[in-house]
Formats: sequence, C-alpha cells, structure tokens
Amino acid sequence: MNEKSVIVVRQEGLGSVGPDDRKFAVEMFDKFLHTLESMPSGPEAICFYTEGVKLTREGSPVLPGLRLIQGMGVRLLVCGSCVEHYRLQGQIAVGEVTTMSEIVKALLAADKIITA
Repeated sequence: MNEKSVIVVRQEGLGSVGPDDRKFAVEMFDKFLHTLESMPSGPEAICFYTEGVKLTREGSPVLPGLRLIQGMGVRLLVCGSCVEHYRLQGQIAVGEVTTMSEIVKALLAADKIITA
C-alpha cells in the first residue's frame, strides 16, 4: 500500500532562517524539489500558504523545479487568501490558486504530512 503524503510549504524557502540566509533557504528548497523528482514515488500534493505562496510567483528561482514536479502529476495548491494578502494576484506562475478548504481537504486525506 502506498501512503499518500502531502508537503506543506509555509515559508519562502526550506526551513526557518534569518533574513541574511533567505537566499540560501530558497536554494535549499530548489535542491529539495530536484531530490524529490528523483524519488520513486512523490507526494499527492504540495500546499503553499502564508509566505510559501511567494515561491509560486513569476520570477521565483524555483519555478523550473515546481513545473517539473507538477508535470509529474503532483498537485500544487496555492492559498488564494495568502495570494491576496501578499498582493500577488495575477503573478502566480504555477499551481492552482485555491481555497483553504481545498488545502485542508488535501491534508485530511493524507496519510503523512511533511512540513518543508
């Protein structure tokens, strides 16, 4: 039986870092994505909320990795309220801008939740 996993991204990068290390955190998230693509099975979805939605916008250095993961069938769920809060309407370049309700449904359907 394959476990259904969902990854939660709530920051603009991998892990919690100080302002001086934000670029490094984004580079590490990109490395995370490319490592994920080489795994035999991927997550059902990656959910982006709060600052994490910034990774899905135009100009994000992780867009190629996100597009690749999405092309492998992984749903990328982007919180619409967060997009509005950060005034990123019309700038989301990958994934589905959706509601918190849809994100919660994906989380509740998961056997495993991973916070990146």
